[in-house]
Amino acid sequence: MSDSGPASDSGAALDELHAALTAGSYEHRVLTVVHRWYTGYETERRRLDHHGELVTEDFVAHRPAESALPDVQGRQAYLDGLATAYPGQSNAHHLRSVAIERTGADTARAVVAHDFETIGPTLNGAAVLRYDLELHQQPTERLPRISTFAEQILAPRDAPFTEALAENRVLAFLHYWLALLEQPTAPSESSEPSEPAAPSVDVEPLRELLHPELVMTLSDGRVLHTFDQVAAWYTRNAEQVEISTHHLIDPVITPGQDGDHQLTVDFAWQGITRAAQPMTARTRHVWTLAETRERYLRLKRFHVDIVEPFTPTTADQALAHHDAARKLSQIAPTR
Repeated sequence: MSDSGPASDSGAALDELHAALTAGSYEHRVLTVVHRWYTGYETERRRLDHHGELVTEDFVAHRPAESALPDVQGRQAYLDGLATAYPGQSNAHHLRSVAIERTGADTARAVVAHDFETIGPTLNGAAVLRYDLELHQQPTERLPRISTFAEQILAPRDAPFTEALAENRVLAFLHYWLALLEQPTAPSESSEPSEPAAPSVDVEPLRELLHPELVMTLSDGRVLHTFDQVAAWYTRNAEQVEISTHHLIDPVITPGQDGDHQLTVDFAWQGITRAAQPMTARTRHVWTLAETRERYLRLKRFHVDIVEPFTPTTADQALAHHDAARKLSQIAPTR
């Protein structure tokens, strides 16, 4: 990846691009939390310790007025209720939209809408639901936690039950993987444009994401198999790119009966190098993700091709590329 390109931008344009990329990367972190939240209600083999990572100690849940469930205060009280909730019930969540507003350096609000379907001994039905979330980011953690959760029923739906667990497991992995790529420095560090260029890269989050039988084929033909090889690739990227974001174009998820799920997707990418050079690209990915009943799926097969090469641009050009990609991007896959 070369830093040579168009003449340097004004500081204002580069700051605007940096802010847009930061917002995009934060959206991937929020979506990781949302899809992990969904999966906690879509399997009876839920891990309460993993689900508990998504909420703060003083977590508060406000239930819909139509619900027979009470409001909940406190992380442990919430998890105790979840441990015995909905025996024999099958649930599915299909994300429609998410809107995020940063309210402080470590806080944000998110409004999430999704189609919800349930079938079982307690209830059969479907509806459009809305979540209003208050989020808090601990400086030493990768993902924000939900501090306040409020649920509303927007409208009933006449829809059959459509399984969503595999889809939401794939999407939780995908958004987390992208969040790690986009801001690869240790989470306690600042990502302001004025920070020194030398990164402190934290490769450990990758370890739980890689399958022992990994075959990771890069666009230059190199094939990676081990954690150390992927960590070296990740570190080299971090040494070149300060911050970036990926927009999902035409994602398609194919669940596998054997627990191996396939994802095909294009990424429209914008980034800023550590030499303050804006860049754009588009890549095409085919992944196989294996279900191992852990916090995340594990990456078993990875193949990437370059559709549009990594190209130096001005900040204004990168912003235009970002805005156009955002209009095309899909947070929910084609079904």
